[in-house]
Amino acid sequence: MAETLGRKDSRFILLCILICAASLWIGIRYFYRAFPEASIEFKVNRDSSRPLAEKFLAAQGKSVRDFRHAASFRYDDDTKVFLERELGLERANALMGKELKLWRWGHRFFKPSQKEEIRIEITTRGEVASFSHILPEDAAGADLPADAARALAESFLVLEMRHPVDSFEFVDSQTQKRPNRTDHVFTWKVAGMDLRNASYRVEVTLQGDRVDGYREYVKIPEEWSRSYRRLRSLNETATEVDLLFFALLGIGMLVVLGQRIRLKDIRWKTALAFGLIALVLQLLASLNDFPLEEYGFDTTSSYGSFVSRYLILAALGALSAGGVIFLLTACVEPLYRQSYRFHLSISRMISWHTIRTRSFFIAALAGITLTFFFFAYEIGFYLLAKWLGAWAPADIPYTDLLNTRFPWIFVLLGGFFPAVSEEWAFRAFSIPFLQRLLRYRWIAIVVSSFVWGFGHANYPNQPFFIRGIEVGIVGLILSWAMLRFGILAPLIAHYSIDAFYSAFLFLRSGNAYLVTTGAVTAGIYLIPILLAAGAYLVKREFRSETAVTNESEAVAPPEPPAMEVPSDQKPGVVYSPLKARTKLLALVLLVIGILLT
Repeated sequence: MAETLGRKDSRFILLCILICAASLWIGIRYFYRAFPEASIEFKVNRDSSRPLAEKFLAAQGKSVRDFRHAASFRYDDDTKVFLERELGLERANALMGKELKLWRWGHRFFKPSQKEEIRIEITTRGEVASFSHILPEDAAGADLPADAARALAESFLVLEMRHPVDSFEFVDSQTQKRPNRTDHVFTWKVAGMDLRNASYRVEVTLQGDRVDGYREYVKIPEEWSRSYRRLRSLNETATEVDLLFFALLGIGMLVVLGQRIRLKDIRWKTALAFGLIALVLQLLASLNDFPLEEYGFDTTSSYGSFVSRYLILAALGALSAGGVIFLLTACVEPLYRQSYRFHLSISRMISWHTIRTRSFFIAALAGITLTFFFFAYEIGFYLLAKWLGAWAPADIPYTDLLNTRFPWIFVLLGGFFPAVSEEWAFRAFSIPFLQRLLRYRWIAIVVSSFVWGFGHANYPNQPFFIRGIEVGIVGLILSWAMLRFGILAPLIAHYSIDAFYSAFLFLRSGNAYLVTTGAVTAGIYLIPILLAAGAYLVKREFRSETAVTNESEAVAPPEPPAMEVPSDQKPGVVYSPLKARTKLLALVLLVIGILLT
């Protein structure tokens, strides 16, 4: 039976428009206050920094004409975190990239199967921040005494790097005898720079009588590093405990999967379709990432074996991703189909008939509205959290993915895989499964939402539980959306949020290709919504939903009950099912027992 939009639907559409508008206003006005960025001045990019690197190396008598080249954007995350926590973002931004030379383009020149290689880092402002010429240990060279080697190092600092040596304090020297030469490393720190017990250092390396290494870095106090590791260990512990609960859910999934296979109730074609999408996206992303992975190639091995190994690992990674989604879909779809009879079927979710239905249009609109709402929610959550003393590191307004040939592939993968895997596991499966186990739906929703939420606790945000609470609340809202609109609404919201975060840098790049592909891949769910709206405006009605809901699909009959045992053969002790509270207590005791072992 065809349907049309009623007055209630019109009010819902108006409410969605108002929520999207208000959320967009909050996002534009307060985004950078909630999520400040590290300040990076890009005077040179990846390509324009390479000639600067080659010019400097040529001045040092090092030709890279016959070498292979790889490049990557690099920075020391430990230094970034230290400066932000100890100095505050404003002071840290004033130092990073200028006096401290944190943001760098790394260039690597190498020859396969040879030990020799040259690495050099050029800052985003076009300055040399480090270089190293790696030689075999038995390469020939001079045997200079320490004082003569130090004189050469100081001459290099003054003449080549333009550093006044009198502004440095000498810290340390190291000497190592090689088979055919003597190497020296000299370290100074910059005097008078206030970095809260840290120091900014320069280091010069001589191999024989040649200056073959130089770097600038922040020496972080070991006590601070230990303290921060202890702080981060709370995040890791929370994640490990959460993984235990997820493992229990995983066992439940396997049990359900076995039952449905026995009942011949698996939609294998649906599972295969979702698995193939994940496989293809993961494979394309791995192949697209090859130029960046080349930066870490071990020159002592064969280049051909490196490529072969990378392709094999890419294929295995793709099979793994596809297999995970395949099994999840095979497990989740039957339980979802049986539990939510009047929602749209997963198997027919993206068919043209389904797109033409009212439920699809309303659910998709709800999903897009949730996307806008969650951005505003995160901004408000972290503004309040920061006011209460929470902390999170500043975002980096750049990613190496911008330098790949097809960066939009990562947007598709970054949206599809977490959306499908997590919505399948923590909404479509966990809520009906836990509801049957624990009896009460609200308990199932809370448990599944916060198990999902604290799976994100390994983020560096402090205190350690802040990210788990933030995402757990999102889980509660997505759970409500699934119960109200079906799994399509949270699936669209989850995809759109993750894809937009991946594409955000593309949209701000100013490059027409990146902006266009980023917008299309992040907003890809707008396409079926627009198609549905356009078809409705033309036809003035929606198609009947009776053929595309879970109720329309066959549900396997329940397993036959056990045969009745004659009364004269019944045991003396009569079995009584455990109450829900007893089951919950047993589960808690099991978890505590595992943690104590």
